[in-house]
Amino acid sequence: MPAAIRQHDVIIISSYEKMGASIKRALGTERYDKIDACKSASSAGRIFLEKSYDIAIINLPLSDQPGVDLAIDISDRYHTGVIVIASAEISEDVAEKVTDHGIIVVVKPASSRIVSRATRFMCAMQDKLSGARKKATTLEEKMSEIRIVNRAKWYLIDNKHMSEDDAHKYINKFAMDKCISKGQAAEMILNS
Repeated sequence: MPAAIRQHDVIIISSYEKMGASIKRALGTERYDKIDACKSASSAGRIFLEKSYDIAIINLPLSDQPGVDLAIDISDRYHTGVIVIASAEISEDVAEKVTDHGIIVVVKPASSRIVSRATRFMCAMQDKLSGARKKATTLEEKMSEIRIVNRAKWYLIDNKHMSEDDAHKYINKFAMDKCISKGQAAEMILNS
């Protein structure tokens, strides 16, 4: 059974309304929860202060700037997957500047199939990165709990003259009796 497809939020930044509408049609709606559009780097900057997006598609150049710096800023600051659509004349220069930031460059004229596949690829990568971030957070939380439990153990060893094994058992029993985690139990023991 295939995994459920997670819905993604997309913003299209294009000074040309027709191109923005064409990209929106190419993406369809079944994979995307929200598809917003704006026409300039300055409006995109304001939008990103209020909302977050999984994917940003930028059609270069923009009316108020070339758009390369905006693409890099969005990718680095907001952890948003970025796809840049650039003309053949500038695509190599753009790719040289943005590739190390994890930005995909699509050369104009790009078929709707290519734009759709690049967006789906970026969505898959965003999902994998999101999973890795969650795992890293979980590991950090576990390490933090281990540290505080060890501090509580040493507190019990030094101040209550328990053996390490007895201190460990005491913390486990305390946590079970109070129906709390070992980390919470260790904090309560240290604060007592």
